[in-house]
Amino acid sequence: MNTLKKRSDFLAVAKGGRVGRRAFVVQGLQRSAEAAPRIGYTVTKKTGNSAVRSRIKRRLRAAVAELASAEIPQNADFVLVARESALTLPFPNLVADLKSGLNQVLDPATPRGRGKPRKGNRQKQMHHRTGNRGKSS
Repeated sequence: MNTLKKRSDFLAVAKGGRVGRRAFVVQGLQRSAEAAPRIGYTVTKKTGNSAVRSRIKRRLRAAVAELASAEIPQNADFVLVARESALTLPFPNLVADLKSGLNQVLDPATPRGRGKPRKGNRQKQMHHRTGNRGKSS
């Protein structure tokens, strides 16, 4: 599978769908042009030093290589944003999560956000709670 190289490609995929898995977050964007799928890898410094980040990236590349071309949606770009657990998760589980994530991320019914939106402004709630301290009733 071809890899994403340019920052602009990574930013474009970030505007598409997003699905969380145990070891990574899958970002995906359907392309209109008839082309082979492309994939990019992101491993931040939060996951560890350079040796750890390299091992995680190698495991993710190996998981992608395990997939048959029929299991990868065509005409799409994907980015895998690694988590620390990508290093310790058993490899068959990593591949299974990747298969399900690649198919689910392009589904329009999949919510893009991070769960339910909060009700109201959290700062106002905190201010309201602390504003009553020291007052006698």
